[in-house]
Amino acid sequence: MIIGLVALGVLVVTFVAAVLSKGVFAFMKGPLEDRIAAQYGQDEILMQDLKANSFGRESAGVWQCRGNGGLVLTAKHLHFFQFLPKRDFRVPLDAISELTLTKSHLGKATIYDLLKVHFSADGQRDSVAWYLTDPQAWKDKIEAAQPGGSF
Repeated sequence: MIIGLVALGVLVVTFVAAVLSKGVFAFMKGPLEDRIAAQYGQDEILMQDLKANSFGRESAGVWQCRGNGGLVLTAKHLHFFQFLPKRDFRVPLDAISELTLTKSHLGKATIYDLLKVHFSADGQRDSVAWYLTDPQAWKDKIEAAQPGGSF
């Protein structure tokens, strides 16, 4: 009996979380599309994910919050449009030194693969990781877009 109630509770919580997340992403979609369209034409976008979740920039430390938003790949940049707080973060493709798939970043772990991007900014090595709908496809597409074809 108790096991059945616990299982029912887990199903209810999972269902509610799924419904809420769909509503949140639907709410974010229009404003993110507008911000992206203000920066890039459709022909400039090689790939985009409006459900990206940033696990933070290594140089900003472990206390930063995760951020939802849109990730866009162009021929020159990987550009993250964070929804709240509203801010942009851009990594030039020629500054990327390595792409990996990982399950954790800055002490934040998940059961899903994250795309971890290692890059240099202002002469310093840094990294950022994102949860994406298809991190392997992103890794492959970024490597193909890299100057010279890959790392």
